[in-house]
Amino acid sequence: QIKINGHRIELGEIETALTQHPHITTATALKTPHTHQLAAAVTPAGTDDPPSEEELLAHLSDWLPPYAVPVHCVFLDAMPLTPNGKIDRRAVADLVERALEDIRRDTPAEPPRGPAEEAVAAVWEELLGISGIHRDDNFFSLGGDSLIATRVVSRLRAAGWEGAELGDLFRTPELAAFSTGLRSRGSAAGPAAPVLRPAPEHRYEPFDPTDVQRAYWMGRTDDFELGGVGCHFYTEYDGEHIDLDRLEDAWNTLIARHDMLRAVFLPEGRQQVRPEVPPFTIPVSEAGPDPEEAEAALAALRSEMSHQVLDPCRWPLFDVRAVRYGRGRVRLGVSFDSILIDALSVMTLLRELDTLYHAPDAGLPPVEVTFRDYVTSVRPSPEELESSKAYWSERVLELPDGPQLPLAKDPSAVGTPRFVRREDRLPAERWQRLRERARACGVTGSTLLVTAFSEVLSTWSARQELTVNLTLFDRREVHPHIGRVLGDFTSLLLLGYRPEADETWRDALLRTQRQMGRDLAHSDVSALWVMRELARRRGAHGVTMPVVFTSTLGVFDGDGNPGEPSFAERVWGVSQTPQVWLDHQVIEQDGGLLLVWDAVEELFPPGVLDAMFTT
Repeated sequence: QIKINGHRIELGEIETALTQHPHITTATALKTPHTHQLAAAVTPAGTDDPPSEEELLAHLSDWLPPYAVPVHCVFLDAMPLTPNGKIDRRAVADLVERALEDIRRDTPAEPPRGPAEEAVAAVWEELLGISGIHRDDNFFSLGGDSLIATRVVSRLRAAGWEGAELGDLFRTPELAAFSTGLRSRGSAAGPAAPVLRPAPEHRYEPFDPTDVQRAYWMGRTDDFELGGVGCHFYTEYDGEHIDLDRLEDAWNTLIARHDMLRAVFLPEGRQQVRPEVPPFTIPVSEAGPDPEEAEAALAALRSEMSHQVLDPCRWPLFDVRAVRYGRGRVRLGVSFDSILIDALSVMTLLRELDTLYHAPDAGLPPVEVTFRDYVTSVRPSPEELESSKAYWSERVLELPDGPQLPLAKDPSAVGTPRFVRREDRLPAERWQRLRERARACGVTGSTLLVTAFSEVLSTWSARQELTVNLTLFDRREVHPHIGRVLGDFTSLLLLGYRPEADETWRDALLRTQRQMGRDLAHSDVSALWVMRELARRRGAHGVTMPVVFTSTLGVFDGDGNPGEPSFAERVWGVSQTPQVWLDHQVIEQDGGLLLVWDAVEELFPPGVLDAMFTT
């Protein structure tokens, strides 16, 4: 039994109906691996006048409801068999897929047909930056991802199209299929594009943290297993003859520009932006040309900064220090508390810092809205919130636990967690080839990577099924300047992964992506709410999902490269997160892919993390 477009279909009924035709010997019905369409393969009886595909489909229409009639019937000379003499359904699916690809290739591409398809095509063309989209084009094969998919749905709803649902775009990513669910309310009846109106009169008033910020606030205490750390990322940059006075001036310009760089947390856990702060200074250590002295100074910088826990009640919630060493070299240590700003915000900050370092009088684009404006006004409607709660209340019944990885000690026995980094890089040519393969399958690069990560976890886990905690950069398109705002827009999503027997790699990718689409469509409640619901249902004191996947693919504009200062080179880094065992981060860099694991080393037996990372 399979499910297509909400209908449950018995494949055996289709096969029986096909073999009732006098000129058909055997039949296999299936859902195509790539396009998820209902299709069939048949072998005709020995006759000089076999039926045409149109005749077979008409025959099926007399036996079956319309939704159970395949879109295509492919004729084979013989069905491929397994060594046991049974029909090899996987081999049949490959043959059918190949035949359908030939049909599509030989069929002239049709332009969008009707107002709904034309509206969808226009939005795709704008957001994907391409032209000439056709009815059969697949959104993900064209380069779409979950972030752009969210914007597609938002744009269509704002233009007055009902039925634009994120889950539908993941389930039926072909333009014509997705458009069938859209209904126009008319341009006049559609809601205005979402606009976030600045409220400068409330700019310096305290405001509540997001769910994730609250978790970071609580996680830095020792009240939780693997707590006692701030959610913090630290990076070292190295350069020659860096002008630290000029760099300091650039920092102070950005502190005045961005409210959250002047933010602190109040003792009760709310946050507040200060109207003014003291001038920011960069402490400098002088190591001189002696190699041993330089090595000691650099080691001291890393020891002091890499795992520091900043006090959220004291400004600033970031730290920059410098070591001058050798003959004109400078090592910069840069530390951010994630309770303040997320990864995209850091990249925005570093790009602007680089601009101001080279051109102190450069005119940066305006930022007329604040993180406070966003947090206090961007909320789901009561109907959307209830829908998401209802979805996850059912979803938790089938959500697996986190990975049951081999551990050297109980997490509660770890004092202060120390995170150790592993990283490797996929060269640009290899990564681009891999992305092209993923697009040909109709999946995103992030889907490819999280599925591979889940399979590695599953291999080492005591139970194959598991749940991974996904980091999302949930910055809604509610103001033209929202992409320039610094703040922690992070949200989390729980992705359950269950390997299925005899499943192809492509099937696993597509199944994972469709599940992500359904889950993302109901992300108005946070993963923290879901974990509380999970604990309530299971009668547990608390539930954690300690393995995290963080993808920045598609987050950065332009060439896709994260912001890095041009006056210095990144030479080392590490991140830490409370209650996390392992965080896998993927970052596009100079066309290639940077793969990073930050993990609590002492949790795992020797060699386990190395073996998993290598795999």
